[in-house]
Amino acid sequence: MDIHLVATIAAAGVFLAHLLLASLIRRTIIATITGFSWQRTIFLKHFIWVKESSYSDYPDGSRNRSSTEESYLSYEFVRFDTRTTTDANGNTTTTTHSVYEPVVRYRTQYTYEIQRWRRSREVLAEGNDRNHVYWPDYTLDETTQEQIDKTQESYQVFFQATKGKQYHRELTQDEWTVLDEQATYRLRVTIYGTITDITPEQIQAMVMPEQQSAQ
Repeated sequence: MDIHLVATIAAAGVFLAHLLLASLIRRTIIATITGFSWQRTIFLKHFIWVKESSYSDYPDGSRNRSSTEESYLSYEFVRFDTRTTTDANGNTTTTTHSVYEPVVRYRTQYTYEIQRWRRSREVLAEGNDRNHVYWPDYTLDETTQEQIDKTQESYQVFFQATKGKQYHRELTQDEWTVLDEQATYRLRVTIYGTITDITPEQIQAMVMPEQQSAQ
């Protein structure tokens, strides 16, 4: 086996092993919440006329049609070549192989307009107040049959560890809503800083009895 190929395979193996090890290693971080953010997006689409072309005639419902003839090269089989060779002992060998060459062909290109669904726009709402989360306002364009294509929402929480390092995690809205921003949390974090688990830290306060003054 080629030594360069062996070296490449070995390097890829080391890299994959490192990724696997990194994905398994977790650290525990004690952190508090420093903030929240949310984002909601509505993607809209509309039914509009677009320009297209085809080599297989006009589709139904198309308009503004035109066509042109064009040439192109096609790499095709053209013939068999037969070759006979004779060795030093007078023995002959005949071989036949296929020959392919560029061939000029002609075709018709059809150009037209046809109605297609296309993304029209997106409307966004965002903020950092958990008590004021909403979907953005919009007005549909009825002339192009505009409608909702899909929606997307994201909810982020931001933490700061006791040593000052910042972390963040995207959560479902239900998980995000119930977090106590006054609490302390125990985070499980990969070596790349990705939070894999969030658990409230259970801190037991130790109450010391008051010393009685000497009578």
